Amino acid sequence: MRAPGRCLVLALVPALAGGAVGALGTPAAAAEVTRVASSFEEDNRFDIHLGLAYTFNFKRAAILREWNTGSGTDNETRLVKDLIYRQQRHMITPTIEIGLWHDLAVYMSLPVVLADSRDYSFDQRADDCTYGDEVSPPQQASCVNKNNSTTVRDNLIPRDGFDASTNADPFSQFTGPGTELIFKSPVRRGIDQFWVGLKYGILNQNKRPHMPNWVVGAEGRFGVGRAMTFTRDIAQNDPAGNHRVGRRVHELGLWTALSRRHRFLDPFFTAFWRQSIRGSNSQFQDFGRFGAQSEKQPQSTAGMSFGTEIVPWERKAKQLKVALMLEGTAVLHYGGRGYSEIWELLADSPAMVGSNDPTTADQCDRNAAIAFAQANPGDPAYTGNGSCSAHNGITDLQDYGTFGFNGGVNLTLGPYARLAFGVNVQSDTRHFLTFTNRGSAEGGADDDRVESGTREVNPLRRDVVDNVGRRYLIDDVVDLYGYARFLLTF
Repeated sequence: MRAPGRCLVLALVPALAGGAVGALGTPAAAAEVTRVASSFEEDNRFDIHLGLAYTFNFKRAAILREWNTGSGTDNETRLVKDLIYRQQRHMITPTIEIGLWHDLAVYMSLPVVLADSRDYSFDQRADDCTYGDEVSPPQQASCVNKNNSTTVRDNLIPRDGFDASTNADPFSQFTGPGTELIFKSPVRRGIDQFWVGLKYGILNQNKRPHMPNWVVGAEGRFGVGRAMTFTRDIAQNDPAGNHRVGRRVHELGLWTALSRRHRFLDPFFTAFWRQSIRGSNSQFQDFGRFGAQSEKQPQSTAGMSFGTEIVPWERKAKQLKVALMLEGTAVLHYGGRGYSEIWELLADSPAMVGSNDPTTADQCDRNAAIAFAQANPGDPAYTGNGSCSAHNGITDLQDYGTFGFNGGVNLTLGPYARLAFGVNVQSDTRHFLTFTNRGSAEGGADDDRVESGTREVNPLRRDVVDNVGRRYLIDDVVDLYGYARFLLTF
């Protein structure tokens, strides 16, 4: 979930998300990324811009798993197919920008998720499927079902799956032996963050024709929604946490954008950096007092884009313009944890129980927790009266990149209205979704080995998904955004 919770990346900098949506100024010689509301000028006493954007997001990705037979002679770690992840999200974003002074503006945006749904199916995309029970070693199955799924094998989800979209017998919705769909998440809606920023136009081509447009800005994205959680105890309950979209993550960042109009071309460049900070009451837990926890904060981001607007038609006197926008984007996600695409599969899974204090790990019987959950589906008592701790699904993530292409049409409909629509296609590089390290060997009896049962162990690690040979990866990501934005400028 874009993230889950993973953030929408319609554009790389707030000049697009909070600027082009709600910050189109009156000068004609500027790409949308460098427009700034400006006030108290001779011919422009005050600017206020009101915008509304609608976005539809569809995401599909392959969930892979490392695999090893476990025999003493098998030293090879393979990547095998497991699941297909799908997500659909509808969102609206109202935006306001107010000119404070000459080329100086403050802007605010409030993205609202109308509906967010996700599901997981066995990977059966091959034309001629063969399964693990139909081939002999060393052949590899081309498709996945209940019999050869590593997620089912490790009891991370029940053999008959789980349907969190209904509380009417959620453990018995996918009982068929040939079922493809195996897990459905609840429908979520609400607010994650409130964005506020300040932008300043250092250079303005409309005022100095020989110079480019150059805008710099600072932005805060503050987690205001309550943290989303996930539980399988829904047969008699409908927990509010199962329907939230908030992550309680704050982001503080800087960005810049440059453009220069030349005849019918308006090329531009943008760059940004945002540092993520876990907020109060978030699910990004800190157990550093118990063990060698290496990551506590959410992943941060940095990125850039190159593009151009092509203006095939324009009537400057009437302030009418048609512009085609082409943009390539690149974003780096680094250094932290997150709500990954599989976080709901892992959250509240009896197979993920453990102790948040490594020195008491021997008091948690994982096999007993799994056996209790199989006999009592959905009963949260599988944690054993506090001897084990349930997992919230958040994991350490490997650093990765997102690359995309944005194509759209920007229409200037006179002095007071703007309309933009287009499609943004993105993909992530292959990366690990379960990447928690073992801990730190420093200070122990053996400086080359993390000793179990000591504070050298990372309290967040769960061997069932973090051991080499058991880790999850994501690949073949298709992340598609369709958007429409309307703006009134006064």
